[in-house]
Amino acid sequence: MSQVMTIPVTIDLPGTLVQQLEHTAQQQHRSVSEIVREFLLQKWPLLPRLPEDVEAELAAFTSLSDEVLWLLARGTLSQPEQEELSVLNHSAQQRTLRKSEQARQQGLVDAYERMMIRRAHAALLLKGRGYNLSDPSVLRKA
Repeated sequence: MSQVMTIPVTIDLPGTLVQQLEHTAQQQHRSVSEIVREFLLQKWPLLPRLPEDVEAELAAFTSLSDEVLWLLARGTLSQPEQEELSVLNHSAQQRTLRKSEQARQQGLVDAYERMMIRRAHAALLLKGRGYNLSDPSVLRKA
């Protein structure tokens, strides 16, 4: 098991930013250090980048209300899309799909993956805003 190396870093920040960080930390019952560390880890490109349109969409989430974030965190494919994907997946186990079926299956998988990215990011922001997400049932559709 590898250990993560951490080092303390001191930086000079404008007073207004420090005040904002302290206010956010107080609201979230966390330290300023934790807030800054989480921000840097989220922003630093340690993982492969998402497509630009997805990155832009996720960046806009920070300005959304809690209510909208809850809707996004509980999002799902529509029932017809879920059923169609299930049928296509089942058919793919039985036979080779036609090109049009493969394209539709891939389109539905892409939509599902993007929806899951939205859900995860919305949940992360809600957690950062102080909501307790330790019970997975809070993320089920209301």
